[in-house]
Amino acid sequence: MARFNAMEEHFTEIEVLGKPALFHDLRLDRGSIPKGLYLYEVRYDDLGRGDPVQIAKGIMVNHLGSIITREPIKLPPDGYLDIDPEEDWSYTGGDCRTVKAFMEKYPLVKSHEREPER
Repeated sequence: MARFNAMEEHFTEIEVLGKPALFHDLRLDRGSIPKGLYLYEVRYDDLGRGDPVQIAKGIMVNHLGSIITREPIKLPPDGYLDIDPEEDWSYTGGDCRTVKAFMEKYPLVKSHEREPER
């Protein structure tokens, strides 16, 4: 399964669980994510509408894409967080298209400044 270098890709800026994030429909190489950012994969619904319905460290079936966040997302013990595509996911239309631009627009959060995980 091919994985791509996040530093060479162009993204869509989104909001997930009320936080800024980058989205790409590819599987990204975890090793290409800069320190201080977090990579998750997203599952789409079983009905095939393409709605994002679950976030995890890795998705095998119904892979919608990958997201990069500047804060960790607290996953439940089974590792799969169900989300509501209408409440928890928004295409913000932001101007960040690269990881570098995302890091400039949203400076990394120091560990002692982080909000509690969801």
